[in-house]
Amino acid sequence: MKNEPITKEDKVREEILNSAQKLFQQYGLRKTAMEDIAKRSGRGKSTLYYYYASKEEIFDEVIRREAHEVFSETQKAIAESPSAEGKLEAYFFTSIKMVQEKVNLYNIVRNEFVDDNITRVRVLIKKMNLDDIETVKAILQLGIDNNEFMPEIQKEIDLIAYIIVSATRSILIDLAIDTPVPGWDLRSKLLVSLFIKGFKTTTV
Repeated sequence: MKNEPITKEDKVREEILNSAQKLFQQYGLRKTAMEDIAKRSGRGKSTLYYYYASKEEIFDEVIRREAHEVFSETQKAIAESPSAEGKLEAYFFTSIKMVQEKVNLYNIVRNEFVDDNITRVRVLIKKMNLDDIETVKAILQLGIDNNEFMPEIQKEIDLIAYIIVSATRSILIDLAIDTPVPGWDLRSKLLVSLFIKGFKTTTV
């Protein structure tokens, strides 16, 4: 199936979102006006309102676009491994790789938590987390079905998936906004190993 051709409207939207992302990262949502986005994108203010009703709508689309790319890359990596253990490793390590590539996404999120838009950002993060929770839950279920993971985790599979995603998200945000942790690659492998060991079926 061939990719659909990029239309003129698609290009305009992309220019608007790219310009807005830079402004949101630098000034935050509250201090960025539609006029600023119009000027940065080289478009008239009326053009912006043709595509987006408000700067909040643009902000939401910026976050969704970045988050979708992260999610898509993670799904591709997960699909490449046949085992639940390999998929869980792929989920974690691809998340680390993507946060390094998409650090702008996490910087924008951080800025809005500091600013006055905590509720809006929390709604967006909740949607991102729900998608990841379903992904991790499916991996855990595969592990149970394949006898890789102990069947006892079935009863608390929703909670376990939530804990894995919440812990991963917290670590990634810290990794994006703080000074890099020395030996992070080795430490992250240890963390994933501890997760998996806790789920694995013991053999006699």
